Amino acid sequence: MKTGRLIKNCDCGIYGFYEEYDKENPLVLVANKQDVKTGNAKILTTIDNNGAKYYDCVIERVDLNDKNQKNLLIKITDESLIEKTGGIVQGMSGSPVLQDGKLVGALTNVFVNDATKGYAIFADTMLETSQSVAENNKLKDAS
Repeated sequence: MKTGRLIKNCDCGIYGFYEEYDKENPLVLVANKQDVKTGNAKILTTIDNNGAKYYDCVIERVDLNDKNQKNLLIKITDESLIEKTGGIVQGMSGSPVLQDGKLVGALTNVFVNDATKGYAIFADTMLETSQSVAENNKLKDAS
């Protein structure tokens, strides 16, 4: 089943166009990067056959100037996730980070020496990139 078309795969994520999506899942607002703060947050990830679940984490640092997809320093605090996986593991890249009900970022990297810590890129940056990709694709399709 084809659900979309891939346009770009880059350091800021994978971009394309959906032809179908699950309309039963609620839409989430994207937070402006200036509104992201240190403190409690959640990641949404799938670690078993029971589907995606929310797990507690803390945003320990916010870096508005980082250009290497390391805008947020995340620490996993959810004991059930730590017990099952040790923290952030391979395959969790791209897992959404939510704070105050808004999408603030997506996991990008894990600390090699401490799997309870990792980095995330701002969702705002990913949205800016997606708008650029969409605009470039319109220009390409028009030529």
